Amino acid sequence: MNYTPQIIETFKASSVERILIIDDAYDPPNFDPDFGGDMLDILSSANVDLREHVNEHALSGEDLEAAIDALNTNDLDDSAIPAALAALYRVFVETRADTVDPGGVFTAVKGAALDVLDPLVDLLHRCSNDPRVVKVGMGEAVRASGELQPDLIFMDFYLSPPERTTKDLTKGQWDGDRDRSINLLKSILAALAAGVPAVVLMSSQDVSNRKDAYLGRLENRVMGLRFGFLLKDWVQGRGQDLTATGDAADVLMDTSGSFEFGRTLETSLKAWKDGAEEALNQLYSELREFDVKDFAYLLRFRLYEEGEPFADYLEWFLGDSLRAIVDDRVDWNTCEFRRLNDRPLTEAIEGAHPFPSPRLASFFHRLRFNSRDSRPRGRFALGDLFVSPNHRSVRMVISPDCDLIPRNRKATHILTIGGSIRGLHEDHAWAGELIFHNSPKAIKWNYKDLMTHEFGACSSLQVDGKSYAYFASMRPMSAQTIQKAVLADLSRVGLAVPPTVDVGAPVKVYLKKKVGTQGIVEELNGLKESRAQVFMPRGGKDLKRRVLFTSRFFRELLARLQGLSEDDLLCDHRGYWRDWLAQAENVREAMLRHGLELPGEGLHKLQTSIGKPKKKSWIEIVVDISEDALLDLRGTDPLEQ
Repeated sequence: MNYTPQIIETFKASSVERILIIDDAYDPPNFDPDFGGDMLDILSSANVDLREHVNEHALSGEDLEAAIDALNTNDLDDSAIPAALAALYRVFVETRADTVDPGGVFTAVKGAALDVLDPLVDLLHRCSNDPRVVKVGMGEAVRASGELQPDLIFMDFYLSPPERTTKDLTKGQWDGDRDRSINLLKSILAALAAGVPAVVLMSSQDVSNRKDAYLGRLENRVMGLRFGFLLKDWVQGRGQDLTATGDAADVLMDTSGSFEFGRTLETSLKAWKDGAEEALNQLYSELREFDVKDFAYLLRFRLYEEGEPFADYLEWFLGDSLRAIVDDRVDWNTCEFRRLNDRPLTEAIEGAHPFPSPRLASFFHRLRFNSRDSRPRGRFALGDLFVSPNHRSVRMVISPDCDLIPRNRKATHILTIGGSIRGLHEDHAWAGELIFHNSPKAIKWNYKDLMTHEFGACSSLQVDGKSYAYFASMRPMSAQTIQKAVLADLSRVGLAVPPTVDVGAPVKVYLKKKVGTQGIVEELNGLKESRAQVFMPRGGKDLKRRVLFTSRFFRELLARLQGLSEDDLLCDHRGYWRDWLAQAENVREAMLRHGLELPGEGLHKLQTSIGKPKKKSWIEIVVDISEDALLDLRGTDPLEQ
């Protein structure tokens, strides 16, 4: 299937206006005396094509004459010669005219590389009614980016120097070409710091698995959500024969569709980062103004007597102070922060992530829990969480801290509440009670399960003869929410909106086919990217999981269904099949944008199930969100990171 029309439509609907293509194919070859005579003939003939494409600013009449004189006198070190050669090459890139190709050297050295790029250039020129697509090599890239201020940069993964003529490269040469690309892109992005463009790496080789490593060396100059990879031969042909594969559609439509949201988000996060850095500097400056006695008396008259470690006190004192100053320093009233509240800004973003990861869940877990890895605990504290040996049950300390500090402690027991760890495939796994325990899970609290324990070593908790191991400490706001719920079912303290927590899960598709007069359920094997992104329900009235699929998975499934005939299906199912194909775009939107309920029945009797097929519908997508399946899926287990 040719996705050229969809790519063009998505680009035209976006705000991408200025595109810069950087590739060593656009660098002129080095001058060689072997074609000096041919070059002299072209320059001396006052070639019409030359002046049509190269104006006086690019190659003045004076420089043209200087190049002719240098060639006539065999002064091959004169700078006018490479300047004139570059001018001729710019004409050749646009026209491929033999009349500006000295001795055919441009065609021999650069022709094949230019031919590979031409389809992409053709496509990008169609993506706007008034396109500004600029093509440059390494030598002109920094200048051109400064003049153009591009919204989108296509950067060659490997940039070879102009003197390179052989294609048989050593590993050192490949690494050098990659480093040359990285360093050039870093320079460009640093100069464009006020308006960082989106970036698409491109290559004639499939180095998509090296994209993240490349991104990591850009020193946080561009965000991952605005960084893609394009294999050059994903776009082929010219004119009416121009074709773009589904893989090209994925990266180009994602890049253009998410462009405005990505730019707004990146600008907002940069504003937050600037404010946070100012706040940190201000806090440190204020700390340096304290007298040594301020801290000495705090320790002597308060912390020593209370038995509290100074580090624990500083965590609260400095952490909350920094948060307060950050809130003052960040300019929250910028148009970018306001625009992030506009719902249409994210409407063009669709489809599950091809490689789902628990990164966001880990982020929210860190907001809720302190692992205390770098600061050992000296006592029990409100929020301390202990996990049972079978990793299914938990107990959390809900005694107030004033009863737990060593100073004149009169309390003889600790009060805890019990709960159970629920996997995503189990009921009552709400995102608002997130815990990251090998994978995203939730805690179901039992407010009637209260228990007291005698004080002992704080590394474990004895429960009915079993030793529960310390896992982490819930942060004060979250712990106080549970504490308050235990004491009284009053107003809650906590997150107004639970986090969006998701995991990657494998999927299988089952089709009920007609065999004789019976319907036999068969698995559709061989579907690419047969995995999905499954979202936890938030709780309350939202009790169903929601599942998103990748664009490639949908395309493959659609192709399989298009390959069927009515005779393959039972009579009662043929209408659903025809409607599915006729309204494939609606199904695509449901599977890639809105998500399907899991379990549930979607458009045209598309059934989704968990674990095993129910075999009740003509087509059924089964998602395996069991613990073992999640851990086996690449990117779900945090220990792999």
